[in-house]
Amino acid sequence: MESLILLGNRIIELEETPSTNTHLQSIANNEDSFEGLVVITKSQTQGKGQRGNVWQTEQGKNLTVSLLLKPNIKIDEQFLLSQLVALGVADFLKTLTPLKVQVKWPNDIFLNGKKVAGILIENTLTSQLIGNSIVGIGLNVNQEQFENLPFATSLKRELKTTFDLNHLLANLLKCIEVRYLQLKAGKTEQLQQQYLANLLGFNKPLQYKIAEQTVTGVIKGVNKNGKLQVEINLQLHEFDLKEISLVNC
Repeated sequence: MESLILLGNRIIELEETPSTNTHLQSIANNEDSFEGLVVITKSQTQGKGQRGNVWQTEQGKNLTVSLLLKPNIKIDEQFLLSQLVALGVADFLKTLTPLKVQVKWPNDIFLNGKKVAGILIENTLTSQLIGNSIVGIGLNVNQEQFENLPFATSLKRELKTTFDLNHLLANLLKCIEVRYLQLKAGKTEQLQQQYLANLLGFNKPLQYKIAEQTVTGVIKGVNKNGKLQVEINLQLHEFDLKEISLVNC
């Protein structure tokens, strides 16, 4: 597929920043900002994750990157962005290893049963459309110790190899761009089907925590707004991000 966007056509490299998402957001609304702009740092001191968590990273060992997209899609289509970025990261990891790669709803990436990457997307609205989308990605690469995070891992931990971060970044951006062009081409149904095919727990019984109770549920899908559809006791329920969590994961 021919590249139309070229993610990473300009890369801003920072020694240290509180958050690459915040830094990119501060310049994204400038008239001369353009799609594909990337911010990367060796040290992120206040990285943000899903559910208000802080993303922990050792200086110079991981990929901590944010990129600017201008999707111009409707507000109720914003979960497509989560799907395409998650798939792009998963595609990239599959080029490195035969180990199992899965997406944990909504957009954490698991390698060999443990979390290796997280994604945080922050959107800006323009005339009822998503004009700017700041996509933050944290990928554990060469870090080997994760204090108080028993379900975290890294590429080095799993593959026993030290990786060059710049080489990884270039290939990661290529994989995300392929998925983004899929969205631009209107192939949303294909994106949704492939997201489910990579989704941890899809059509499989797993333990979930809901309102302080542990239940067995089976993921049956994700609705247009990104709500997780889980079958519990033969009844289908829909959940937002903070309403359900996977046990021991």
